[in-house]
Amino acid sequence: MKSLKTAFLLAAAATATQLDATDFSLTYTPKGGSAESNALATGTIGINTSLLPNPGNYSSGGMGTGYSGVAITPPAWLTSFTLTVSGITGAESKYNGTYTLADITYLDWSASSAINLSNEIVGQPGFQWISFDLRERTFGPHAHGAGASELYSDMHSLELELTSFAIALSGVADQLAWMSSINGANRIYMIGSSLAGLPLEGAHHRPMLSFDRMGKESQAWATGDFGSSSRTRDVHVTSGEAGINWNLGKSFLFGVAGGHAVQNADLAFGGSSATKGDFAIAELDYRPEGTQWIVSLLGMVGSWESKTHRGYTSGASLDSSFGIADTITRSARLRVDAPSLVTFGGFGFAPYASYTVTQTIVGAYTETGGAFPASFNEQEHNATEGRAGITASKDLSTATKLLLTVEAIHRFDGAGPALTGQDITGGVSFNLPGTAPRADCVRFGFDVDHKLSADTLLNISAHVSTVGEAHDVSAAISIRRAF
Repeated sequence: MKSLKTAFLLAAAATATQLDATDFSLTYTPKGGSAESNALATGTIGINTSLLPNPGNYSSGGMGTGYSGVAITPPAWLTSFTLTVSGITGAESKYNGTYTLADITYLDWSASSAINLSNEIVGQPGFQWISFDLRERTFGPHAHGAGASELYSDMHSLELELTSFAIALSGVADQLAWMSSINGANRIYMIGSSLAGLPLEGAHHRPMLSFDRMGKESQAWATGDFGSSSRTRDVHVTSGEAGINWNLGKSFLFGVAGGHAVQNADLAFGGSSATKGDFAIAELDYRPEGTQWIVSLLGMVGSWESKTHRGYTSGASLDSSFGIADTITRSARLRVDAPSLVTFGGFGFAPYASYTVTQTIVGAYTETGGAFPASFNEQEHNATEGRAGITASKDLSTATKLLLTVEAIHRFDGAGPALTGQDITGGVSFNLPGTAPRADCVRFGFDVDHKLSADTLLNISAHVSTVGEAHDVSAAISIRRAF
């Protein structure tokens, strides 16, 4: 009998009854000797083992029901079913396809003595058979005693003898835990957005023209950023960059920078992810001559590699599978800063507003290792965000300036991309809907600009946020040298 590497599937929209069930894996392999010897069939069946007659018999009511093509009412112990038949050629190719619970027109189960549902069922002394009639196309499969099985059409025009009807436990003791680990892979596209967001709203949270030009035409800078979130996810991000900008005439400033960022996150069941990569930023600022208005346009492209150890329960212990995903992010931000409109307590209050679009593309990848690796399809999402805030600024001395900010953040995009893929054998698939971001939060921050010399500026900034998509805490430090 062919050995079976077990697979597991839990539908994202499963009912409470299905979540209490155990999913088994069905595998059929041809014995050969017929025109349809290339036929294959794989699938899953969900069984509430506490309700299954073991030992005992179950019959849906007779062969006539099977020929009528009318779906039966599934017994309480049958919670889900999917079977995909492929490889049949010629006139009988119409029997290829995927069958679901609604296609079952007859069901028969027999176990003469108690069988061990923790092991492969075919070949156990107590196992007699489990058979299905499938509406209009396929009559079967049947499995008897030592494991011989047959797959035929409802008119007996197609008959395939298969070497194994193997049915075995997935080995996942906690189905909800396993699905939670799959859902954790959704975070990869969130990681891309988070990595892009740190420098955009950290070192570049204000336009370049808002920094003192110190009487020179150009500036070079080096910056380090840090961000952390712990209330809704356990994430730590760091980045560093170096850049240069220069005046273009009397009203424009253009700058470019390159950097490197790293994000580490803890996932469920001992899992973890580490993402790193490089990014490039370009910014164009415009200040109409004779005014303090600033209009800035910033663009950023990042290329990241995510290494994920997806943890899950396997029997009584923890296991993990490893995958590497390549991610690309592209961001564009338009921002308008007004001059100080009100002065109070020595502070000038200036409003600003921005709008940011970030596209994230996570490449398809396949895991290795562990008992239950999976293959994930590509994901793509466009996040849109608006910010409106006020900056209160005050000169503490000729060398030091303090800036305080408060801003409201709103996400305009809805649910993220669905997570789709399949188990490593390709026998079962999953399709999990995306989750919507927290739409609103408020962020508070401060900046200190301090001149170390006539042409060197030190900037320190820090921000805290209410619960939302922004980092709970973030900070940045930069050195700017004018020349």
